Amino acid sequence: MPASSIAAASLALFLAFAAPAGAQERTIVAAGTGQVAVTPTDRTSNDAIAAAVKQAYDAALPTAVEDGREDAQQLAAATGLTLGDLLTVSNAPNAPYFGPFGGPAFGTFGPGKFCGTVRRAIVKRTKSGRSRIVGHRTRRTCRVPPFQVRQVTLTFAVQ
Repeated sequence: MPASSIAAASLALFLAFAAPAGAQERTIVAAGTGQVAVTPTDRTSNDAIAAAVKQAYDAALPTAVEDGREDAQQLAAATGLTLGDLLTVSNAPNAPYFGPFGGPAFGTFGPGKFCGTVRRAIVKRTKSGRSRIVGHRTRRTCRVPPFQVRQVTLTFAVQ
């Protein structure tokens, strides 16, 4: 039996015994974003910065959920629907790789490291006018992320 005949017969059997599509539940999907500023008690301490980043990251979640709920209410009102119960919540980002920091675990100098040593070149001009690196300077610095962002996707039933 040719392969095309087998494929056609398999497809016909699958379609014949497939369950009929039921009525799908009506839903609204809304995305919410929460952004909270990072305010460490000591901008020169890695531990203080890490604690402030974690605190801001945790505080951004309720803000994101509330933003998503408000967005869903606006969508429902604009379409003449009534917002029902919350069915699902997802914290998967809508756009991956957003922002300079991906959560409390990431720092400029490595995971959880917000302070480190920066090496800079010392550049001098030669008599002919060309730039030349004559040495390096190192300096300890701490980089505080300005804010932490959380994104959620909420699915609500509608009536």
